[in-house]
Amino acid sequence: MQQVTRKKLGAGVNLTCVTTPKFKRAVLRAALLLPLGGADSALRACLPHVLRRGTAQLPDLRAIGEALDGLYGARIEAIVRREGESLCIGFLSDCIDDAYAPDADGLAAQVIRLLADLLCRPYLQDGAFCPDYTAGERQNLIDRIAAQKNDPRTWAPKRLTQLMCENEPYGQPVLGTAGQAEQITPEGLYAAWRRALDTAQIELFYCGALPPDRVEALFADTPLARPRAGAQCLPPVQIIARPAGAPREVVEEEPVTQGKLSLGFRTGGASLVSGDPAACWLLTTLYGGSTSSKLFLNVRERKSLCYYASAQFIAPKGIMMVNSGIENRDYETARDEILRQLDACRAGDITDAEIASARKTLATNWRAMLDDPLALERYWLGQAAAGTLVSPEERIEQAAAVDRARILAAAQGIALDTIYFMKGAAQ
Repeated sequence: MQQVTRKKLGAGVNLTCVTTPKFKRAVLRAALLLPLGGADSALRACLPHVLRRGTAQLPDLRAIGEALDGLYGARIEAIVRREGESLCIGFLSDCIDDAYAPDADGLAAQVIRLLADLLCRPYLQDGAFCPDYTAGERQNLIDRIAAQKNDPRTWAPKRLTQLMCENEPYGQPVLGTAGQAEQITPEGLYAAWRRALDTAQIELFYCGALPPDRVEALFADTPLARPRAGAQCLPPVQIIARPAGAPREVVEEEPVTQGKLSLGFRTGGASLVSGDPAACWLLTTLYGGSTSSKLFLNVRERKSLCYYASAQFIAPKGIMMVNSGIENRDYETARDEILRQLDACRAGDITDAEIASARKTLATNWRAMLDDPLALERYWLGQAAAGTLVSPEERIEQAAAVDRARILAAAQGIALDTIYFMKGAAQ
């Protein structure tokens, strides 16, 4: 049985512990949560990768690698993520759980100290970040920004998000822009690090067998838990219940062999912390979230209009998105059929078998998280960013209690906002 506890260690510093003897490897995270967008976007996206290159005591990757080898092959990676309308930057680590390494002499404690050093005690030269490290990671960031378009299947929903939420923090690029990245300097990056460290909400996480009070003591003994008078509360996510006007339709040609059709919907206010998210999850799942959904069985299988078609409820932001791969010639037909299947849901054309299948799919997905410590880390970070604390087990119970009337009410609240079609210019 997993025990989840969350405690405030100081101003702007929170620790979430998932206590369980289930896993042989413990997962730890030390991360900063900051508002998305702004002038520091690219600097913040570059920051953890430069920090990962060296600490004051371990000044290069070789020294860090040797230290990790000495910690029974512990792993630490830089993370740059979107969580709701927040940017998460920092470090994620996994190591052998102390319960399975009795001779390791406090393995988790050593990893926590290393995480703190990476985030708070970096390798500096002349009061700024190392020019070589900065130049290397600046170019890596520029390359990552450019490479986003290399995978059309993931780029299409990103582009839809930019268009649909262009006036909201959620629509801002997580990595910043190439122009911002090209301006990164060691001095500018150092100043951005100081601003981030002083103002961010720090989210610490541990999943393993150690009791919460022990984990708290380990983190409290590092700079991660120091008092921070400048720490700022994250603004609440902007949940826009309805589109501002008529649906927009944007078509862009790209050199791809398969067209990508993405549709963005507002959910009537249903989100992770508002409305009826359980009903919206069920609706989205029976509409397009499994191989027994309406989109899969009708649009893909029976009508052969899509290579793939799926729907996703993006609960932290309160939007629903449909993504599909199609032939250019099928654009209008596929678009209309996708919308027709949603109209069928609104009209109550939903069978008991579809509802039962959706419940089973959701329960399976949430239970799977309980068997994966890395999935739990991501799940609880999302909860922390949203300011809530609802477990996967509770989500399963909530979904089980949703009846047909609530599903239909959720369907009525769904409204089309933006259609994005990446037209295959290579066809």
